[in-house]
Amino acid sequence: MLLNSWNQIVTSRGSEVAFRHHELEVGGTFSDIDAAAAGIDTSGECVVVAGDSPEFFSGLVAAWRAGKPALLLENRTSKARPIECEIPSDTVLIKQTCGASGIERSLFFTAEQVFAEGMRNLEGLGLHPGRPGLAAISLAHSYGFGCLALPLLLAGVPLDIVSGPMPMFIHPALDRAGEEGVFLPGVPAIWKTWWQTGIAKHPAISLALSAGSPLSLELEHGVFEECGLKIHNFYGTSETGAISCDDSSMPRTSADFVGRLLPGLRADLDDENRIVIASDSLAFGADVCVSRNEFSADAYHTLDQGRVTSEGIFLTRCTGDAINVAGRKVSPHRLAEIVEGLEGVRSARVERGRSRDFERFEEIRVHLVMNRDFDKKALREQLRQKVESWEMPRQWTFEDV
Repeated sequence: MLLNSWNQIVTSRGSEVAFRHHELEVGGTFSDIDAAAAGIDTSGECVVVAGDSPEFFSGLVAAWRAGKPALLLENRTSKARPIECEIPSDTVLIKQTCGASGIERSLFFTAEQVFAEGMRNLEGLGLHPGRPGLAAISLAHSYGFGCLALPLLLAGVPLDIVSGPMPMFIHPALDRAGEEGVFLPGVPAIWKTWWQTGIAKHPAISLALSAGSPLSLELEHGVFEECGLKIHNFYGTSETGAISCDDSSMPRTSADFVGRLLPGLRADLDDENRIVIASDSLAFGADVCVSRNEFSADAYHTLDQGRVTSEGIFLTRCTGDAINVAGRKVSPHRLAEIVEGLEGVRSARVERGRSRDFERFEEIRVHLVMNRDFDKKALREQLRQKVESWEMPRQWTFEDV
């Protein structure tokens, strides 16, 4: 299924440019990806693929050919976490994430489930090879994987992969876009920067998507009024992939609205008003479960409360423990364990706080009980070496004993 779709693309369009990557002088063709897959090490239990690597797509193809699960990592310096169970035999994809729950775990997907998400995004978002994607978000996170990576692998939608979302990287990529423009997914904090720096006015943006954290009406209406660009609010989970998208041509009037269900999905509410999604792209298991009824038949009980109407889905509250920092989910439990392992720390309490910048949504706060005579600067530097930049606390309080 996955491999058949890929082979058809290579056969029919092998010489075409599949992706540009900021580390490469020239773009890689579909045949280049296919040939490079032969050199990927597939000897382990999993094939580890890093989202920032030029060999990301070759690694996925190599895993499919070898019949091994592909394990997604944020970047080449990230480390895979131990999987707390035997990997199910039908697994082709492993996502390691804390998701909304705040509990670090591995999610397992079959080929059919991965294929279903990819095809749903192609249809639901109107993606096609004539309109390339501009990748300023991680290809290894569920959002970027479903909206950018899978369309390339399953339908040959080309990508321009830049080194980050800063305007200095985005502007040249937009300038080299073709007549049909590009598909540009981001998170609210990034869209705010693109608005303030004029990037959102660029005529090459033909489809703008925002997910990961709440998109404010102020930002959406401001971009529309000043730039003539409609940002489409998008909703999904790591466990299910894409769920809904606001496909309207005008800005929303309700900040809770996250769009209509994408093709082939059903939504309902449980007794606690949490949204339940029936999906053929739902993970078929995890090494750690958040609750006993989390996965039931073909449905997933999310941690998001809201309403489901004929108009679509409205989100009012997330009941999970994860801290949502500008669209990236941080596990407070994992971060507290790391902090407590630093020199001089006796105990740590990690909490969420609302960011003064709405588009960042939340920020990390940490309270430390310390030994006497500790060095605050050295402590922060210790932590910086052990976590990603977005996992660094914004507020620190100290108590010594």
